[in-house]
Amino acid sequence: MPIPVDRRRSHLARQVGTMALSCVQVDNPMALVRAASWTNALGRLGLHLPLFVVHDLGVLFTAPRGPGGWIIRTRDAQLAQLGPSAASRTAIEAYRRMLETIAGSEVTEKLAGARLRDELVAVLITRALADVYNRWRDRGKAAGVEPLPLDLGLYAEVDYAELAREFDTRPLWAFLDHLVSQALHVYTQIELIDLDTVRLLGLFKDDTGKGGAIDLVDLFSALGSPEAHDIANFSLDLLPSVLETRRASGIQSFAVDGYASIERKGNVDSLVLSELAYDREIFEQKIADHELLYYGHERQRDDERRLQYILVDASASMRGQRQVFARGLALTLVKKLSLEGDEVWFRFFDARLHETVKITRSGQVPVPYVLSFRSERGRNYAKVFRQLLVEITRLRRDQRRRVVIYLITHGQCHLAPELIMALRHEAYLYGIVIQPSGELPEFVAGLDRHQVVEENTLGSRAGRQRRALDIVSEVGTSRAARPPTKAVR
Repeated sequence: MPIPVDRRRSHLARQVGTMALSCVQVDNPMALVRAASWTNALGRLGLHLPLFVVHDLGVLFTAPRGPGGWIIRTRDAQLAQLGPSAASRTAIEAYRRMLETIAGSEVTEKLAGARLRDELVAVLITRALADVYNRWRDRGKAAGVEPLPLDLGLYAEVDYAELAREFDTRPLWAFLDHLVSQALHVYTQIELIDLDTVRLLGLFKDDTGKGGAIDLVDLFSALGSPEAHDIANFSLDLLPSVLETRRASGIQSFAVDGYASIERKGNVDSLVLSELAYDREIFEQKIADHELLYYGHERQRDDERRLQYILVDASASMRGQRQVFARGLALTLVKKLSLEGDEVWFRFFDARLHETVKITRSGQVPVPYVLSFRSERGRNYAKVFRQLLVEITRLRRDQRRRVVIYLITHGQCHLAPELIMALRHEAYLYGIVIQPSGELPEFVAGLDRHQVVEENTLGSRAGRQRRALDIVSEVGTSRAARPPTKAVR
């Protein structure tokens, strides 16, 4: 028995014992470890489900059917040791049929081919079973719950029925009866999973890779929000155009008769002549130790520590089509600029500046946060941009950063021209004004560059896509031309 004797009455043993009821069988020793990881993530979201249900649904969402994949079949030998009643046998058969129906869904088949991360699998299971769990009235369903260990040795060669007999299995059979009675609801929830959102999440790496509670909540919100689905759909219209972007090498070449630096590597004809003055023994030792000096014609460009700073208006005036356009465009800009090798900062604002999301050159983007963020703070643009001015001034003074600010807002954003001019003195300002009503806001004249997205453009999917791609292309051209930035004092 891999589970030690002193843990035979533990939460781990009770959960592993429930696998006697599992109907999805897969020839992969890591499947149960992954199921334990999914169970732990579900626990952080407040769902404490039996391990067998988490395992079965998770495997259906992550592995194909057939050779090398899974099959659906009851564990008759294990069940026989538990001696289920006729009603329990009926429930286990209904559960098997429910899994067959889920497996035959087009949504499930597409999810299985998407190579989902563990935290995303956990959230998909939550979307499918959260209501079922909340309707389960067993008062002891969360008793004694603790995180499951992720040690493969604890789950290998386990007699599930032997462990299950150590506990009262009546609550387990009661849950199974409840689950199959809610089968239609489970089918509906799975069919409502938005595959475009799942696909978009797969195009970006997770920001931390840790699957913390906040990340899981953002994932859950993104997968259940119609607004997030619209943003994901629009983003997928734009992203293919930037995924071929190549990272800039940063290598700067100089003329044949000019030198950029002194290097430890180079060709013989670039050797610093004074190196030949050493005695033969010392010269040979310097060769062996790679200590000879060479003139260099190329060097890595310092690139002035350029920072791309994307600000997205999240006030109530940006709801609906404006929000879809702004966030879809912002995600595309983040991807493009990070692929080109820049450091990108992303931030929402309304009545205040919200937390700064720093996207490094590895391109890690918290897509669930961007999709699900919702503001309830009104708007106070003067306060926001005064705070921004202080932060940008500090960046330039203390860290000698050259900053390009992309401001995505709407036609009701009103700022004092003096404030914009002070900010323009510290950074290059690129404004994108969505759906202005009448004349453009006064501050637009103070920007270094601006784009206007008209109301009739937002009403057409093709028009939105074309306008957004024009902006992305123009941003790339402006970057390649290295727009003027102010001297760092």
